[in-house]
Amino acid sequence: MATLSLCMIVRDEAWILEECLAAARPQVDELVVVDTGSIDGSREIAAAHADRLLDFSWCDDFSAARNHGLAAASGDWILVLDADERIAEADYPRLRAAMAETAFDGFYLPQHNYGDDQAAWGWRPTGEHAPYARGYTGYTVNPILRLFRRRDEIRYQGRIHEIVDGTIPENRRGELAVPLHHYCNANAERPRKARGERYQAMLERELAAGADGRLYGIAAAGAMHATGNYRQARDYFLRAAELGYDPQRSLEGAAEASYRDGDFGAASDLYQRLYRDGYRTPSLCLNLANLAVRRGDRVTALALLRECLALGGLGPAINAVIERNIMHLEGA
Repeated sequence: MATLSLCMIVRDEAWILEECLAAARPQVDELVVVDTGSIDGSREIAAAHADRLLDFSWCDDFSAARNHGLAAASGDWILVLDADERIAEADYPRLRAAMAETAFDGFYLPQHNYGDDQAAWGWRPTGEHAPYARGYTGYTVNPILRLFRRRDEIRYQGRIHEIVDGTIPENRRGELAVPLHHYCNANAERPRKARGERYQAMLERELAAGADGRLYGIAAAGAMHATGNYRQARDYFLRAAELGYDPQRSLEGAAEASYRDGDFGAASDLYQRLYRDGYRTPSLCLNLANLAVRRGDRVTALALLRECLALGGLGPAINAVIERNIMHLEGA
């Protein structure tokens, strides 16, 4: 049977690392931890669980740190986790079954980023995943390639928001419906805004060196949500779409950034372009409805609000507001 190595990089994760390693240790054949300079006891926690504990001098390069761990692994397959991520115990057998698959060299897992912001792009209520949500009301999904064969040619690329995708042929990448539960907002002592600004600065350096559409899309989301620079977010989303990175979703991002910046004309143009092309999301319908209200078009606004709810809406609190607005428009 194929063996599985868990590879992690950590730095100052003592607040959650013991729980992470204790949960994963019984499920994997080998645990490789790379410490990039912890001063909070993380290294000592890792030493109690890891088969291999390596030190790495931080150089603002996440791929270099990841690849240091990959080179030390000995399993047939590699699973990559961060300290604030979990895979449910019941889902590990599904990972093992996928490892027996000969058609693929790597699998995308749906990363569930838990939070309470119902207006977040792509937010959905926890539903059946509530037992793993740690009290959060919902999550957004990010497909991420975290399970792959151990091969010398499969390595991470990119100094930040690193991925292995480019080293695995597209026809050798599969999808596996095993949620990667990510508690990205769980550490109150590590402010999300400060962390986002630090990552954004690293992304800016990568963009200056010549980045692809994926990084433009990531930088756009960071500019919108971490730094609040909506004009920069719009420009980055448009550049991502131009470079072919998930074009419709990137254009929706540009529309939302314009909407948040108060440039309602640009937002309307982009939203209507997507709508005419048959692209639909709850947030698109809601914002188009709000724009219709601004210009006094109640009939269109009402239809769009109903369509928003038919698509699943944006979470209980916002859906309640939408329902009240429908009642108001119906009675107007």
